[in-house]
Amino acid sequence: MGPLIAPLQKGNLKRIRQACANCRRRKTKCSGERPICSHCRRNKHSCIYEPYSVTISDNPPNTATAPTCENTQLLQRISVIESRLAELSERAAHQPRYFPPRASIPLTQPAVPGLHPFVTPSQPVLDSILETYFLHVHNQPYSNFQENSFRQEIQNGTLPRCLILAILASAVRFSTHEFYAGRALQTSEVYAREAWLSVLTDHLTVEDNMGVHVVQTVNMLAVIDYTAGRVNSGWLKIGLAARISQGLGLMSEPDAWLPAAEQEERRRAFWSVYLLDKLISCGRSRPLVILDQDCQIQLPCDETTIQLGEMKETYTLHQLLNWSTEIAESPSPFALVILLASIFGRCTRYVYANRHTDGIPPWDTESEYIAISSSLLLFESYATSENASVVDILRNSAEATGTLNQQELGHQTFAHTLFHLCHCLLNHPFVLKICLQPFGSKVPHSFVTRALQNGVDHATHLVRLLRDVSEAGGLVESSFYAYCVAIAGVILSIASQEEHQNLSCRLSDMRDCFQYAVDILDQLAKIWTHAANMSIRLRDFHAQRHGLSSIIDAKTPLSDPGPVSEETLWSMLDYSILGSNPRKTSSASGSDYPSISSPISWALGPSMPISTSSPRIDLSHEDMFRGLSPALRLHEVEFLLNSSTLTTELM
Repeated sequence: MGPLIAPLQKGNLKRIRQACANCRRRKTKCSGERPICSHCRRNKHSCIYEPYSVTISDNPPNTATAPTCENTQLLQRISVIESRLAELSERAAHQPRYFPPRASIPLTQPAVPGLHPFVTPSQPVLDSILETYFLHVHNQPYSNFQENSFRQEIQNGTLPRCLILAILASAVRFSTHEFYAGRALQTSEVYAREAWLSVLTDHLTVEDNMGVHVVQTVNMLAVIDYTAGRVNSGWLKIGLAARISQGLGLMSEPDAWLPAAEQEERRRAFWSVYLLDKLISCGRSRPLVILDQDCQIQLPCDETTIQLGEMKETYTLHQLLNWSTEIAESPSPFALVILLASIFGRCTRYVYANRHTDGIPPWDTESEYIAISSSLLLFESYATSENASVVDILRNSAEATGTLNQQELGHQTFAHTLFHLCHCLLNHPFVLKICLQPFGSKVPHSFVTRALQNGVDHATHLVRLLRDVSEAGGLVESSFYAYCVAIAGVILSIASQEEHQNLSCRLSDMRDCFQYAVDILDQLAKIWTHAANMSIRLRDFHAQRHGLSSIIDAKTPLSDPGPVSEETLWSMLDYSILGSNPRKTSSASGSDYPSISSPISWALGPSMPISTSSPRIDLSHEDMFRGLSPALRLHEVEFLLNSSTLTTELM
């Protein structure tokens, strides 16, 4: 038995029978006898087994049930999980300090056409997925592990089941292995659900069974949930990962007696949680969980030091944010990503928290706008490469070694993309309009001109950077790239509708760049559900953008932005809304959307070359997007423990 197989099959029992409706409603353990269970017989209650309460033994093997076989097996899975929830609830109440091994769907259950049950892949398939993880997920941008020690733990068989499942769930969408052909996204959902169940039963409800591996698992599951449209589930998980990391003391330096590799893994696990907390807080009702002043741990070291297994003292976040700190050595690419994440956190609070009522204009030297802009200059002083240099590094690396170091280059690309995104948000035409309105005619024309031009320039640089990196062979697959490109696309859409005296960019250049943004989103949509939603929203927004010229003109009030309402403009800034299903309406930006939309014409695949192969759009015509938005067929989703089981029947 391989080192990855054993944890997956560890602690699994035969599935239990479904409880009757009466016991389930009272959260009482049901004996399962039919037609009347022992609990209902003893208490003289009416015992009813609902139609979907079918267990394996209810239908003899030779019973003719072929017409409903798929539905029956799907309902069996739902019944098993509901029964498991009822049993877990009762056991937790009566035995708080002991939790027996949980019942689970057998891992050897064969695949059923049309359904996607949990199936244990063979050891070669698991090895393939592991390589896929470290190529496509690790350092893109989250760095949950120290790779060498992680591989050693695999060989030793010491990794918990929940972590292996989370790795499978994170990497399978990028896999080209035939085992997952045509079902990669659905299988990812199944693995994610099983990983979360394992966290609940094997760790959260067991005394003193919490560790760094649980933090890593929950952090990965938060990304999967958030990008699949389950915003509240993702929000819950990142908060849980942050609290567990704080409880484990990951915010402070690890004990000096720990091995160097373990110390670095603890740092990377915490900073990955910190990074995700910053990235998904792009909304008006998404406060940060982790505060910068509480982070006393040093920043991650470089990849070379990690591979050599050496100890290296690096700077803290507070030191990097201080202009007076003497920097003897350039911070590692991951450390620069964390620096930008900190600045990005300040930027999102400035944009979304509506705190522009302090009476300080953004051009004042004491304003938050200037303070954030100053912090962004810190990145320029630390970074040793510009946009063009990042692409040059990619090409030089390929020429020197024959292969690209995707892990190291992933952080460099992400850091520069985040740098441009911060400028895009600070100088977004709509955000500027909101900030400048209280000052009326006192707004300096030169400030408006520079700010708008800065926003358009950085939107252009952001899109071209990702396009050039992809064309040079780099990976542009991070889920957060979709939000970055969408924000840049909105700015380019607003600015490209007509010539503006405030902007020096040519309309043709901005329209070409907008098309690049659409192409990148379409490529990301093959992997991420929320990217498909953002692509649709950006297209719809662009079709209605006419009449938004008042946003570019500082002297025109915002009271009547035309066909695009102010709430729509806010929705094109909010990460949770922007990535949600555009064909579903909700009154709250943080609501979960009970479906996973997938444009049928987009096949799931890992190849990510960014090209202009998407149909070119006539950007000069008002009705150019009529009928162009991809039609969505929504899979029915049953939420089970903040996850879902997908069917392939289109509604």
